[in-house]
Amino acid sequence: MSIYEELWSPKLLEIPQRSRLFSLKPVGIGTLNTESLSSYLNRLAQEHCLTSQKLIMGEIAPLILINEDKSELLTKSVNHLLGNSDAKPAINGMRQMTRQLVTVLEQLTMRQELHFLTLLSWKGLIYDRGLFRNNRAWCPCCLEEWKQEKKTIYEPLLWSFKDVEVCLSHKQRLVDECPHCGSSLPVIAKSSSSGFCSHCYQWLGIETEGKEDIEKYRVNIQGIGELIALTPQLEYKPISIELTRKLQLILLVFEQAIGKNLKLLGELGKMMEQLKIATKQHQNKPYHLVKLIIPVCKKAKISVSQLFLANFKEFGEILFENFGLKLRL
Repeated sequence: MSIYEELWSPKLLEIPQRSRLFSLKPVGIGTLNTESLSSYLNRLAQEHCLTSQKLIMGEIAPLILINEDKSELLTKSVNHLLGNSDAKPAINGMRQMTRQLVTVLEQLTMRQELHFLTLLSWKGLIYDRGLFRNNRAWCPCCLEEWKQEKKTIYEPLLWSFKDVEVCLSHKQRLVDECPHCGSSLPVIAKSSSSGFCSHCYQWLGIETEGKEDIEKYRVNIQGIGELIALTPQLEYKPISIELTRKLQLILLVFEQAIGKNLKLLGELGKMMEQLKIATKQHQNKPYHLVKLIIPVCKKAKISVSQLFLANFKEFGEILFENFGLKLRL
């Protein structure tokens, strides 16, 4: 082929594959303010000018309930897919339905990071029963601030946790009832719009002066937030036996520290008993995040990130330095 023929010969354009749904970018991945899956679903529905129910039952449900007629699914509520009232709050957690939703959503949007909007990465390691709220909760000051600053209105995964009772930024207790109609709002409703009541459709944000005493909540909220933020940094799915080894090392360090200073017995004794029981019973079972993991980190003077991201040798060195122990692994 001559140079002229090569220059003028038509070439096929490489057209990238298109996603079925908008490839909407999630908010805050890698931070403690990571968006929740339920919030993402609601925002995605808004972008398509659909109700949450129509998006879920028209686009997502047919790829999960493959043996059911698509036209019939459109006439049914989200309860048909998500199940009973106990299952819907756990949509942001680590149950099988959450995994199916994420898999289908990642396929439809061609985004590969949507599992970070849930706790799926922690399945088998973190005990999830009772971890999540039954209904939506929000900080009205956050919503109002984002609206005034023209930022994306969304609901962080952090707000889904039962033990997150206040907003540390605004010293404001999270609200779980609409101030206009008094309704408790389901995590996923027929028509859910971020920042608005799904019953009366009124705006949920308000600017108020926070006066809540937040210090008693700080440790748990920061611990949960840190767990959410570190998830994308995990090189592989954490397993229970690795966490058990680290907790056993913490127990050993506590024992050595008390051997050097008996005054620490009063501070660490009760936690040591909990650790002994937990590491024997939970070697291949999930651990309680708020009842055990976060309190242990506080007593061991480590962060949740250090517990899960440091390798065993690095982790030991951190512990030994924290308690002034001249030990080596």
